[in-house]
Amino acid sequence: MPSLREVGVCALLITVGHQVAIASEPVTNSLGMTLVRVEPGEFVMGSGDAPPRSQEEALERDWDEAPAHRVRISQPFLLGAHEVTNAQYEQFDPEHKMLRGKFGNANEDDEPATYVTWRQAVAFCDWLSKREGKPYRLPTEAEWEFACRAGATTPFSTGEQLSAEQANLGLERDGKRKVAAVAVGSYPPNAWGLCDMHGNVAEWCLDWHGPYSAEPQADPVGRADGIARVVRGWSCNRPSYQAAAFFARSANRSGHLPEDANVYTGFRVVQAELPATRPLPPAEPPLHQRDVKQTPARPSRPDSDQPYFIDYSKEGRGPTIPPEAWGPVYAAHNHFAASVVCPNGDVLAMWYTCMGEADRQLAQAASRLRAGAEKWEPASSFFTVPDVNCHAPVLLRDGGRIYHFCTQSLHGWDYAANVMRHSDDSGATWSKPEIILGRDDPDTLSQPCSAFVAQDGTLVLACDGDQGHKDERVMTSGDKGKTWHVRQGDMRKAAGAYAIHPAIVERSDRTMLCWLRGPKPMPLLVSRDFGDTWERRDSPFPGIGVGQKAAALKLASGAILLMSSDTSKELVGGGTFVALSLDDGETWPHVRKVEAPVGGYMSLAQSDDGTVYLIGSRMRFAACNEAWLKEGGPVQSGEEN
Repeated sequence: MPSLREVGVCALLITVGHQVAIASEPVTNSLGMTLVRVEPGEFVMGSGDAPPRSQEEALERDWDEAPAHRVRISQPFLLGAHEVTNAQYEQFDPEHKMLRGKFGNANEDDEPATYVTWRQAVAFCDWLSKREGKPYRLPTEAEWEFACRAGATTPFSTGEQLSAEQANLGLERDGKRKVAAVAVGSYPPNAWGLCDMHGNVAEWCLDWHGPYSAEPQADPVGRADGIARVVRGWSCNRPSYQAAAFFARSANRSGHLPEDANVYTGFRVVQAELPATRPLPPAEPPLHQRDVKQTPARPSRPDSDQPYFIDYSKEGRGPTIPPEAWGPVYAAHNHFAASVVCPNGDVLAMWYTCMGEADRQLAQAASRLRAGAEKWEPASSFFTVPDVNCHAPVLLRDGGRIYHFCTQSLHGWDYAANVMRHSDDSGATWSKPEIILGRDDPDTLSQPCSAFVAQDGTLVLACDGDQGHKDERVMTSGDKGKTWHVRQGDMRKAAGAYAIHPAIVERSDRTMLCWLRGPKPMPLLVSRDFGDTWERRDSPFPGIGVGQKAAALKLASGAILLMSSDTSKELVGGGTFVALSLDDGETWPHVRKVEAPVGGYMSLAQSDDGTVYLIGSRMRFAACNEAWLKEGGPVQSGEEN
């Protein structure tokens, strides 16, 4: 292994674009950091002229890397040869030492400091600036990619390939899996003397993540606003089904919410003034956020005794995705539906969109049905944090506010942080997402599955357990989402079997009913204390399995509506069914088949005019009213079907 002196030789010749620059001798600062001088130059940032148009292209580059564009770095800067180590960071934050070893976190002095938020990384740079009287900061995304490439135009600074001998990608050099950070500088440096630009731990950059602009730029500093800060280089965190090196490419763009401190992300520093460049404006809002009216719409279908049913899959009235779409909205796989009727009367439906459900690129898409319209709008991007699995969307309306819940998952859909944001203008704009339950919390949970607003105003969110759905619990908030409490009742334990994906609803007496995916009959639970304890009840409905999730809703009339799948073909002959109870779930006098391709992971919502929206996976939607539901025949409570 070459020494730092050997990799930082004086007068190292570097080819930068069409220029030749001389790298000076590295310098050492007061913390013992080695800083490499990066000379000005030009390079092509990104990859491809447009987002991928096929799966083959999507396996070579990501949608947010395009369009590739020429960038000029006009001023030299000093960049840390290594990621900031535990010993260096803890001179600023001694309490960080308590995090060493957490979840396999780097434990030694010379290993990279992780469990550091973006703001903490910025604060470290500010502290170091004051300590030395010199300007320190995080690298811009452009500076980072320029330095990572080190003059190379190939996917990696090492060429077309990156091996376990060249970078820490979660594999030992004998090919065995080992997902752990190692001491900085354990792998050979690039041509400019910079170590671990590929792999080991991911690294915070200064910029907000946002779409690239095609024109040539000088010293870009990203977008003026966003939801995620750029992370580059990726880490030893190996994906389940995707090539580890894909995410460590020089052009690949990752990101995290600014407060997302995790075991895989650290940072390195720049010693230089921040470029005076103005940031690009925030990205244009997606289709479903444009021209959203703020006045309540007149009821388009006044509730009446006349039943009606609408199948939006007929005549092309449902949402569409072009077949060549491969990010951030994907034509390949669209699943796990959520829905809400906005205060202005529009209906907002959303789901996750991806190539594979465990993929890091899994994002969320949405479509809006404008009040009075007969056709849903084409799907557009709803929520994405690059290279983070944004799993399990849930929407909830509380008066004039809409809540959006989902997870930020780093091991497929596990190792998840639960996040929330809200809109007070019918989804035209959204608050910054915030973590409401961290992935390292003692009561960590995974996928949100359903939610309701209780009679006393409590927000109730039912979630799967993390680490393979080890438990199923409810989170509650009594202060409009400011703080959350994980209830201790384990629904899976109460069900007495592997039972997941809770569909919850509140009864008139303030007890909760919950249906779960699991064995026959469908597990049914009741809680009298907001989820601290659960007891099992008899269920008249068939169990459901892989690819299915039930939905439940308290209608404006007080009736309880359940939508699920008749897997036994004994209830309605198979397919999707809806069941209506007029006595808080004691009996079900009205059950009928949904003669439309609405199935999979389901969601229900009701508008002020009484229309009930039946939302399923793969953008299959329908609508009906309560009069149509009441045309169904009875099912006897307590009998298996």
